[in-house]
Amino acid sequence: MSATLNGSRPLVLVPDSDWGEHRPAGVPSLGVGLLGGFRVERGGVERPVSAWQRRSAKTLTKLLATYPRHALHREQILEMLWADVDPESALNSFGKALYAARRAFEPELLPRQASAYLRLTDSMLALNTDHVAIDADRFQQLAESALRSEDLGAYEAALAAYGGELLPEERYEDWCAERRDFLSGLHIRLLLGLSQALESRGAFGASVDPLREALQHDPTREDVHRRLMVLYAEMGSRDQAVRQFQLCHDVLRRELDLAPDKATVALYEDVLANRIPRRIPVPERDGEAIVSRRPRATERNLGTPFCGRDQVLQQLGEQLMRAHAGHGRLILVGGEAGVGKTRMVAELADDARRRGTSVLWGGSAVHATDLAYAPFAVALERYAVGRTDAERKDLVRRYPALVHLVPSLGMTGQPPPEPDHRADDPLYLMPAIVRLLSDLARTRPVVLVLGDLHDLQRSSLDLLRYLAHLVGERRWLIVGTFREECLEAGSDLWHLIETITREDLCLRVALERLARPDCDQLVRAMLASGHVADAALDHIYARSLGNPLFVEELVREMLGRSELVFADGSWRTSTSPSECVSPRVRALVDMRVAPMPENVRRVLALAAAVSDPSVPLSALRAGVAALEPPVSDSSLFDALDCALEARLLEEREDGYAFRHPLVRSALYEELSQHRRAQLHAALGRSAAEPSFVSA
Repeated sequence: MSATLNGSRPLVLVPDSDWGEHRPAGVPSLGVGLLGGFRVERGGVERPVSAWQRRSAKTLTKLLATYPRHALHREQILEMLWADVDPESALNSFGKALYAARRAFEPELLPRQASAYLRLTDSMLALNTDHVAIDADRFQQLAESALRSEDLGAYEAALAAYGGELLPEERYEDWCAERRDFLSGLHIRLLLGLSQALESRGAFGASVDPLREALQHDPTREDVHRRLMVLYAEMGSRDQAVRQFQLCHDVLRRELDLAPDKATVALYEDVLANRIPRRIPVPERDGEAIVSRRPRATERNLGTPFCGRDQVLQQLGEQLMRAHAGHGRLILVGGEAGVGKTRMVAELADDARRRGTSVLWGGSAVHATDLAYAPFAVALERYAVGRTDAERKDLVRRYPALVHLVPSLGMTGQPPPEPDHRADDPLYLMPAIVRLLSDLARTRPVVLVLGDLHDLQRSSLDLLRYLAHLVGERRWLIVGTFREECLEAGSDLWHLIETITREDLCLRVALERLARPDCDQLVRAMLASGHVADAALDHIYARSLGNPLFVEELVREMLGRSELVFADGSWRTSTSPSECVSPRVRALVDMRVAPMPENVRRVLALAAAVSDPSVPLSALRAGVAALEPPVSDSSLFDALDCALEARLLEEREDGYAFRHPLVRSALYEELSQHRRAQLHAALGRSAAEPSFVSA
């Protein structure tokens, strides 16, 4: 059986016989979810964990569910959870946590009645796995079975059961770190195993996707970079193999300050010297293409709440209808990070498919934006990998230049064309891409999605400029997305947008944050099990300012911290909700701030240590002057210009403020204790009002 928890992911429960002896009649099954976050269901019905009376009850349940055998001696539990408390108080806290957990599972439990799920016997506390199913156990069982059998279906079933990182809300707790790392490593092994299974069956192009996904989770896996290099070289795409080496080199230098291993460098030299023999795949099942049925990671799950975009989606739908009639359009969708650009385009793509339109998805090409024509290559690869062997042979015959851009075109059972010296010339590939898109549109309209335009190479932007002049007479709808804060004045993308906008060759759509009513609607959709109190809506909007990603992450973080409590049919905030920031938002802020110069990061840290909504320039000037080493006025002004251009700060009449409260909180959380003390001291010596110093 399965049930959807928190309106997001299913918690799969296996038949009772798979978990132990058949349970007595009348005991409902209990499902405990750990992957992607803690959640519980009983008898197929979600039981909100935010409504539990004690946070310690949740922690106790998580501990038992995480421990492989789901049983621990009471002394072990006391040592793990209450090590800093005197024995009598620790034992008292344990008893209260156990009582609260049992009542959360079984509100109807009578005094002194034994629990069907939590049993304490001779000081051993255990989850009764006759009646309790844990998603992490199920994933491990499926994963280990798949790795033994090396069956494609088994790999995909196991990967589908992986709901995400184990207990992300407890990321810094030692008691779950080992189990989290083990399951994460198992997930990577599955991806590599699936890739190997696809490759051994001749599906070279399809075998690339799991490797790319593995690099999403750990981009420093040098062995995965090498496997991609070999695959590309064996399919005749030496250029992509070389680029993969460059990506590996850059990420190792950036993340670990290391150079590639000797084996990787030797492989790179073999690629350059064309010493890797090509392999001609032999498709199984009478030539039928082998295609993984796993959903694409790039297209966001459409089951999550989607609110406040009806007007924009209607505008895009009208452009889609015009494209069907032969009047295509280039649409550029801009907005800040997290505002929902990818989600909105995914909704458009879903609508286009229902209308019989071909959708080529090259949006947000993971680890590929440094490649020439990166999003076009990704979109065409995803198109080609789903074709039959005969269809790919026809593509090779009609567009031989694309064999060096699209790896799956090497899966034809025939030798690919000899490399042409022009294959390294971007102008050689451009006409072939345009011809293929034009030919596809003769059969049915084409929607081409290109994500993260701000990260693309000049070659991709040049091709996009060329397509902008052709799209009005084609049955194309080309949709590109970019982050407004990454649109630097004078950049290649800036020049492109300015030019084609002036020539009326594109439609620009500025995606704004959700208005307050739409933000409230999103929160209510996420907390659909009851009424949401006005105070909770006020708090969430004040912290997120209507950014959909921030809204969703904030709600989930508050649920995990029990700062959203369900009582008497209504969701309410706890007495004093913290300025919590989810790991995903912290990572997003880190990605934006880490590449900035040191003086910018120091000024942002100082501003983050101020509790007032805005900081006067005079306070910043005095504060940076009091730092060790001090920051000059000139460096301060340069840092403020940079932060304003990056849209981290905004100017107000009374000073400067973070555009998002969550950005300020994320920066402050990242500071060590001694750095906070240093900043507070500087502000304390400089600020005219004591309220400037954060608590």
